[in-house]
Amino acid sequence: MATSRTDGGKNVNARTRLLEATVEIMYEEGYAAATSRKVAARAGVKQALVYYYFPTMDDLFLEVVRSGAEVTLERQRRALEENDPLRALWLVSGDARGTKLNTEFMALANHRKVIGAEMKASAERVRDIETAAVTMVLRSQGVDLDKYPPIVMAMVLTGMARNLRNEQAVGLTAGHAELTAFVNRILDEFDSARTANT
Repeated sequence: MATSRTDGGKNVNARTRLLEATVEIMYEEGYAAATSRKVAARAGVKQALVYYYFPTMDDLFLEVVRSGAEVTLERQRRALEENDPLRALWLVSGDARGTKLNTEFMALANHRKVIGAEMKASAERVRDIETAAVTMVLRSQGVDLDKYPPIVMAMVLTGMARNLRNEQAVGLTAGHAELTAFVNRILDEFDSARTANT
């Protein structure tokens, strides 16, 4: 019978299940529903194991933020390698599941400052990659970076993608088709200019 890998005597599989269970509960029911009892039940482990791996629930939430940020960063890095990095960035930023979880963590951060500090650190890393992608595209097309600052362009592109998902979550869709068509038209223009320059 196969055994789970251990790290310092701790079962990595159980730890991973606890992280996944926390994400699932937050996604389905919100952060307030992610209690140690509920997380343990969803992960199929005893409640005491939650505190064996994570001394406090804040420690568990922090690890969920960190692991989620690593997934996002990897997706962002892959977007940089795409033929059309701005469109890939737009699509990655508009991921509905990620946006919903981020909203839950923002609400949690209002009550737990340590969560807010970790979210800020993670968001800064993500913003650096987003800005790098936009800088690369704008430079390749000879765009005046003083007139169109890459960080501003990155914030507009990714912020609008996330905002669309936030609004859709509450049923607001007015202007979404028009904004999506507008962004796609601009991305098509950038991609055409990029292709012409290669």
